[in-house]
Amino acid sequence: MKTITNAGGALFLGALMALSTGCGKSKALEASEEYEKAACACKDVACITAATKKYGESSKDMATAKSSEAEAITKSATAAGQCVTKVSMASIPAIPAMGGAPKP
Repeated sequence: MKTITNAGGALFLGALMALSTGCGKSKALEASEEYEKAACACKDVACITAATKKYGESSKDMATAKSSEAEAITKSATAAGQCVTKVSMASIPAIPAMGGAPKP
């Protein structure tokens, strides 16, 4: 009977801890992951601009970030930044080769 009481107490304590710390991802992490998915799916600058604008609008959610999520948010934001850079660089027109005056 003592084992059942201890198990019940542990279960109660675990449930209490889960409720007090919250379950699942914060809105900040969800927003960062959404931005990563959106930015990396983009093929042009207009899409990147729209994804970035939407992410900027979710900046109020950053206050919901848990300290334990800092690494995941940083990883997601870094990946999104790499995708944004890739699409942005691809949209820049090529610079003609520099080799002096054009040949007739």
